Amino acid sequence: MAIIFCRGRLVAALKPEDLPVGMAFRLQGALPSGYGFYREDAVVFGRRDDSSALWIEVTSTYVIAEWDGLFSLDATVQARRAVIEQHPELAFVFCEKNEQVVRLRYGFTWTSEVETDLESALEAICDTVFEVEARGNARLWPGYDNCFGEN
Repeated sequence: MAIIFCRGRLVAALKPEDLPVGMAFRLQGALPSGYGFYREDAVVFGRRDDSSALWIEVTSTYVIAEWDGLFSLDATVQARRAVIEQHPELAFVFCEKNEQVVRLRYGFTWTSEVETDLESALEAICDTVFEVEARGNARLWPGYDNCFGEN
């Protein structure tokens, strides 16, 4: 797997279609804009075919002994899993738990209607990952009022 280092402006110069087909990439650190993924998220992306669409796979790994969330880790993961399973554009892959960690993995395809650079594409992908967490967290609050328009 190749790692895209974002200290330079390479991501702004590249377009998603510039990435070679069949090779997986991972962002290390933050984008020049400051965007980045949560520390528990490993986000792998790449092109599966000749289109400019990117396949994104997110693996969130939560260390049980380090969990410091407002709600239990089990409840948090189940709420995020429900968001993934109900979202029409997200593909649920798996959820596993052992004595030390809980892993939640999902995937989705990212496409853009307009020509964009790789940095903008990765920022949009970050937004999708952030949305899964925000929607999952919203489900945990008492009196959850379906603020995201979910069923």
